Amino acid sequence: MNLRTLTQGALRLLHASNWPHLLLLAALPAAAWALRGWPHEQTLALVGLAALAWLMLAERLWPLSPDWQARRPELARDAAFLGLNAVVDSLSAFLLTALVLRWAPGQADSPGALATLPAVVALPLAIAIGELGPFALHRWAHRREGLWRFHALHHQPAKLNAANAVLAHPLNAAWNQAARLLPWLLLGFSAEVMLWAALFMQVQGLAVHANLRGSLGPLNCLIGSAELHRWHHSVVEAEAHNYGTAIPLWDQLFGSFVYRPGRAPARLGLFASTAPQTWLPACCRG
Repeated sequence: MNLRTLTQGALRLLHASNWPHLLLLAALPAAAWALRGWPHEQTLALVGLAALAWLMLAERLWPLSPDWQARRPELARDAAFLGLNAVVDSLSAFLLTALVLRWAPGQADSPGALATLPAVVALPLAIAIGELGPFALHRWAHRREGLWRFHALHHQPAKLNAANAVLAHPLNAAWNQAARLLPWLLLGFSAEVMLWAALFMQVQGLAVHANLRGSLGPLNCLIGSAELHRWHHSVVEAEAHNYGTAIPLWDQLFGSFVYRPGRAPARLGLFASTAPQTWLPACCRG
């Protein structure tokens, strides 16, 4: 096999893959190392904003659909929700931490139950546990009208891109934060493992919404991807599975995993049967 054949094969593989997502994940450990010693809130904010900027740039270079590019009014809307939900996340984390320390004050002075696990074991465990609560609530929100009225805001756009990944009702953001952070605190994961898990889940939450073509191939069975998550936003309710975001583990175990290589839903947005009953603020309609 000559160099030209190898080069052509590499180019075909690059063209078929969602390389911006893969590159972002590859850069995540270096970013966490470079920001070691920084306050965790600042690390999460900086990595999140950098990931969002990278994905929005990649969408201009490697879009799945040019029609899904964010327009200026949509960017203004999404920026407002980004700021609002950042405040909600910070307040939720503060209150949950204070609640756990009050309920179990010894945790402030001694290592947690899982704090001594090696990182290679603790990190995937924290990701799996941190995904379980939001997965269960997400699935429940699609089945209970009271929760759906708030969650429906996230399904309102008829397009997916990295910017509208942050479009979520503040109550939706708060219950996701609680479902993710409370088990970590109660189980006693170390602060570093919680940070690394949160960074991965935060980046994944943006990447699975990105308007990027290409596939993660076999990795779709291990981590969430835009190829998988688009099915969740289908207007056909029977197709709207894949409730997990960071990883597909719980969808695989509970029978809601959908993987159709090379295919995508015909249309995205609210389900036609439920749209009239959903709660949507006036600024986000249309």
